[in-house]
Amino acid sequence: MTRILIFLLWTVLIAGTITVLMTFDSRISGEAFGVRFDSPSWLIIGALVFAFFAAVYATHKIKDILALPAKIRAKDAETKRERGVAALTRGLEAVAVGDAADASHHARVAQKHLEDLALTRLLTAQAAQLSGDEAAATQSFSKMLDAPETEFLGLKGLYAQALKKGEQDTARDYAERAFSLRANAGWAFQSVVDLGLERGAWGDTRTAIAKGRRNKLIEPEKADRATAALYAAAAAAARLSGDKALALSEAEAALKLAPSFTPAAVLAATLSSENGKTGKAANILETAFAKDAHPALIRIYDKLYAKEPAEKRAEKLKKLAAKNPDTDEAALLKAHAANLVGDYEAAMASLEPLITAAPNAHAYALIATAATALHGEEAGRGWLERAAATPRDPRPGADGAFHFTRAGWARLVREYMDHGRLGPPPLEDPGEAISAEELRLLTAPPVVAAPDAIPPDTGPPDAAPPDMQPSPENETAAENENVSAQTDESEERKIENDEDGERAAAAARLTP
Repeated sequence: MTRILIFLLWTVLIAGTITVLMTFDSRISGEAFGVRFDSPSWLIIGALVFAFFAAVYATHKIKDILALPAKIRAKDAETKRERGVAALTRGLEAVAVGDAADASHHARVAQKHLEDLALTRLLTAQAAQLSGDEAAATQSFSKMLDAPETEFLGLKGLYAQALKKGEQDTARDYAERAFSLRANAGWAFQSVVDLGLERGAWGDTRTAIAKGRRNKLIEPEKADRATAALYAAAAAAARLSGDKALALSEAEAALKLAPSFTPAAVLAATLSSENGKTGKAANILETAFAKDAHPALIRIYDKLYAKEPAEKRAEKLKKLAAKNPDTDEAALLKAHAANLVGDYEAAMASLEPLITAAPNAHAYALIATAATALHGEEAGRGWLERAAATPRDPRPGADGAFHFTRAGWARLVREYMDHGRLGPPPLEDPGEAISAEELRLLTAPPVVAAPDAIPPDTGPPDAAPPDMQPSPENETAAENENVSAQTDESEERKIENDEDGERAAAAARLTP
């Protein structure tokens, strides 16, 4: 419809122009190129207009004719490119399904039809990987480093190749270079962090964590936990190297980010105590205990006041328990404080809720101390046996120290970063709880048996008959039996003493 309207308008325009020109009555005379002419003015003007439009049309057509070879070449190039792109697409599909032969074929076709080799190098490298030609794959990935648009992909491929070969240092270099190019690349960030932890590069890993946080590759909470754990690992390394000042500085930096991180608190408190700053060490431990009641904090805190009188030492333990009163460790602290001042009934009362719910070896050792003091060694022996049979606390550092290797610190950093804990949940069940009634029976004073009645003296026994008189042979046999009985009794007493010694040693290890 639009084309018909345009045609009608052009028709009206041309007809109107001719009509206007034919109304001219004048004539135009002249001479050009030796030819004289004398024609109506409308005819000459019309001829000039026609000549103008004819020249425009001819010029346009001549231009098209001259540009025809270039158009043909461009068309051929476009067709060739389309074939190359199609081959590239099909080759990537073949890589996705793991067809090495088809991927290699389409890679060759794509290289033939595409002038931009950067688009085909990735396909060539992946096809070589599928076919097992590692040398060709490495060569293709290396060539990708020459072009800025494919450098990052080349680094990723070379990184994977280096890891496959076990070349950790080379892989780290590729990952760090890729991370510098694309700070928002998740795989590069994770690789830099993992490889940094494996080689114990705590400072470099902290830098990577900070960079990942800025680029939103890691949550702020996880980044803070990871940084705190890395500071603590660096502090432990500095202490081993003898630089206690740096160790204390790094430990305090860790506590600023995570005040409840027990390894950092233990290390900072220990170093402060060695510098004579007992008050500062106690504040560090109390702050950490208020957020996470860990057994290591109790042991280090108790050591701070080990040389103080029992009353003062007990008061300090009660003060620490008040920082987190609803925890099992607070009950242990109260019981230990009560034992120190001889209030054994109070110690048992503090331990009763723990033993009837989730007892541990430490609780059994403390109640054994109280029971022994109240009712004698026999009363505490059963509790020592329970303490020896109960599984030890599986938490890292439960004995009061963190003896981590470099690999151990790396695992701790990952665990604390991801889950906010020092280690995974234990696999072994805790000790079996004791009912309240059974606890009362076990803590009751032992029943003392009445002495056996002494039979009345009826005088010397009647003489044995002659056939029952002891002979020399009978006397010798009787002596041998007595010696044997005494030997057996001595062995039993020795075994019992050895068991008592083992129980006592176990209790000493459990008692702070």
